Amino acid sequence: RNFSFACSSAYSTSLLQALNGKLLKTKDRNTRREIQKELRTLSKEERKRQQLAVTDVIKDADVILTTLTGAFSRKLDNTTFDLIIIDEAAQALEIACWMALLKGSRCILAGDHLQLPPTIQSVEAERKGLGRTLFERLADLYGDEVMSMLTVQYRMHELIMNWSSKELYSSKVLRFERIKAHSSVATHMLFDLENVKKSTSTEPTLLLIDTTGCDMEEKKDEEESTLNEGEAEVAISHAKRLIHAGVHASDIGIITPYAAQVVLLKMLKSNEDKLKNVEISTVDGFQGREKEAIIISMVRSNSKKEVGFLSDRRRMNVAVTRARRQCCLVCDTETVSSDGFLKRLVEYFEEHGEYLSASEYCNE
Repeated sequence: RNFSFACSSAYSTSLLQALNGKLLKTKDRNTRREIQKELRTLSKEERKRQQLAVTDVIKDADVILTTLTGAFSRKLDNTTFDLIIIDEAAQALEIACWMALLKGSRCILAGDHLQLPPTIQSVEAERKGLGRTLFERLADLYGDEVMSMLTVQYRMHELIMNWSSKELYSSKVLRFERIKAHSSVATHMLFDLENVKKSTSTEPTLLLIDTTGCDMEEKKDEEESTLNEGEAEVAISHAKRLIHAGVHASDIGIITPYAAQVVLLKMLKSNEDKLKNVEISTVDGFQGREKEAIIISMVRSNSKKEVGFLSDRRRMNVAVTRARRQCCLVCDTETVSSDGFLKRLVEYFEEHGEYLSASEYCNE
């Protein structure tokens, strides 16, 4: 039947093209009207054939892939499933999840509620609980009864993984098997990549570049987003060092929590052709992604030691764990260490990685 549809569809397409060509050449109004009428009829018949073909495919399929809202489309009317699997469920609004779940008798939700939740534009909706996901609710309600933790990760060096594992997942790891890095990634380094030289820039898995005492204070842009010019220049300089050592620009990502800092970093990047393929984004924009080397510009540097939403554990968890072989933290350690969570992050990088003062990058 699908073969018959393909032949019929090809014939209809050919006929529609011929009629459209004829319409362009015809001057007579009545003839044009007749051709247009025939075109409408043929188009309607073609749409109907396509809908029947889609219905047949869905009916015969064992597995159907769709978005959450797509699960409610007319094509899936009267279709039910034995099992609904929702990927990235911790990023999905609960109401969107139910659009799919109502079509199944059992479900699996896969995700990480210790990473960023869905973005809610309305402050009132956020306050009334729209930002709380079904994944979070079920985890809080039923805990170990319904939860299973993946225990092997295939992305990052074990030094990058161990911070996240200890700081955010330790209580869960005690109840399950210890999280491990697969042997293929556990000790991989930047200089293991093809044509990348071993250097002071590519050797560390964890690198802390401290802007304390370097006169690199934060500022506000016109829209009251925070930026830090000195820190942006340091982040760009480190990216240039990595590229000079042989790391492909496309393997480098620069992440920052602030939109104004993204704009500034992109402006600085545009001055250097070799940086063209370095990806720059907010933390939120990088969720679900990865790069061989990640440079995190934390921005905050002020005498009041205010850190804003840097203290959001989920946001920093996402930022650090985007890195596969190297994670570089650029920050004012004096400011960020005013927050207990961030202080432990800085201490972990100091203990297990390399420490540099931002002054070493100032003349580049």
